[in-house]
Amino acid sequence: MQVRDLAAGVICTGFEGANLTSEVAAQLKQAPFAGIILFGRNTQTVEQTRALTDSVRRAFGERVPIIAIDQEGGRVVRLREGIAHIPSMMTLAATRRPKIARMAGEQTAHDLRRIGANVDFAPVLDLALHRDNTVIGTRSFGDDPQTVIKFGSAFARGLEAGGVVATYKHFPGHGSTAVDTHLQLPRVSEDQAVLRSRDLLPFVTLLPNARAVMTAHIIVEAFDKEHPATASRHVLTDVLRNEIGFTGVCFTDCMEMDAIAKSVGTAQGAVLALQAGADCILISHRIDLAMEAIEGITAAVSDGRLPLLRLQEAYERVSKLRHTLQPPIDAAAPPLYANIAEEIANAAVTSVRGNPHVDPRNLHVISFLGTTTEGAQGTHAHHAPLRAAGGAVQLFYPLDPTAEELRKLMDELSNSEADVAVLSRRAHVHQMQAAAIHEILRHSADALLISMREPFDILEFPEARNVVAMYGDDDSNMLALSALLFERKGPSGELPVRWPAVR
Repeated sequence: MQVRDLAAGVICTGFEGANLTSEVAAQLKQAPFAGIILFGRNTQTVEQTRALTDSVRRAFGERVPIIAIDQEGGRVVRLREGIAHIPSMMTLAATRRPKIARMAGEQTAHDLRRIGANVDFAPVLDLALHRDNTVIGTRSFGDDPQTVIKFGSAFARGLEAGGVVATYKHFPGHGSTAVDTHLQLPRVSEDQAVLRSRDLLPFVTLLPNARAVMTAHIIVEAFDKEHPATASRHVLTDVLRNEIGFTGVCFTDCMEMDAIAKSVGTAQGAVLALQAGADCILISHRIDLAMEAIEGITAAVSDGRLPLLRLQEAYERVSKLRHTLQPPIDAAAPPLYANIAEEIANAAVTSVRGNPHVDPRNLHVISFLGTTTEGAQGTHAHHAPLRAAGGAVQLFYPLDPTAEELRKLMDELSNSEADVAVLSRRAHVHQMQAAAIHEILRHSADALLISMREPFDILEFPEARNVVAMYGDDDSNMLALSALLFERKGPSGELPVRWPAVR
């Protein structure tokens, strides 16, 4: 096999559009890529996405392509319409029911095979250790390695049982930094003993039997002070392969992320990752960059920078995985578990302290919301409605309200004797929202504070007497919140983070 074909065979690429154009189809036929990656730009409905992946398979001919997707649940999903929208990983952990996490994995695999995908870049094994780490946030199962192992393993077993490859990420752990790798290159400064007993532990436990892992674009100084994990031979070969014993495919995170693209560059980063021990390079957005990487890898083999044996090893691992991939199922196949999303969300609602109930007949619900940047998901602007009932009045304010907006809000509360429920969304990183909530709590000491995203908001308001954590604001979470507020359903979840562990 020619070196150029080997180089193409260790790259997964992406493209724009909900349909496979003749130009993109020709490019996929021209270069024998390992496969493709689906994003929100490619996925509108189940039927449309299935037609797209069928077209991709035709373009690949007899070769079986990887068709990968980030379908974690919660806010990081590429397809929402026509499937069971599983709540966030942290919501799953809050249920305290690993069995339902496995069911969530099975349902996710079922829906992915309906659209023709065969590899899921999930679950996340990163720990929720830093309150400013919103790029991970509720994507994590929690801050306790054993909880992450228990629920990450259950979700992955469900994916695999459903015929989809589970990909643990982001090795060796992204939880100890607040920096978004989509924007810059973070550094982790914890010593090796701490990392091995905490961040690394889920990977050490689960990777020996795993088929796939994804690297993190972070510098872990205890292992390699100069190179991000994606390009570190010590991390990917010495630790991942030789020490942990991982034998599957090592995917890189996207090499177009700024942590790589604005440092060594995407094409050069592909060479460095292969040198370090990665097997499959993700170039998620531009086929022209994927083509450039093919040429860069070929040139690196030619001039001796990348040993041919290393490239062949990576190709063989990727090829072996491709030959185990399962075919699609009927796009119209009914769900395995009806209403599983609602079941998860209801079981996860957590009363942190005080009384979680309000008077639904006389209630002001104050909600702070707006578009946020979510790293892996891009911008997040989807806010499912709260199904208010009775005499409830909903008041909406921006994530960072102005002083004038706060004055109007306080005037509204001063003229009312209604109960108050406050829906916070990352008040711990939105200073004006935090100031507004402090003012609300001064006025209404018994107000119910409801943390809608990462529960780190709760740390900002020690004066709040009544506190509930939700871990997400998708449709199922909002239905569960409606049941709490207007049907007085009792919460049964458990907080998946311990405050002493969070910085």
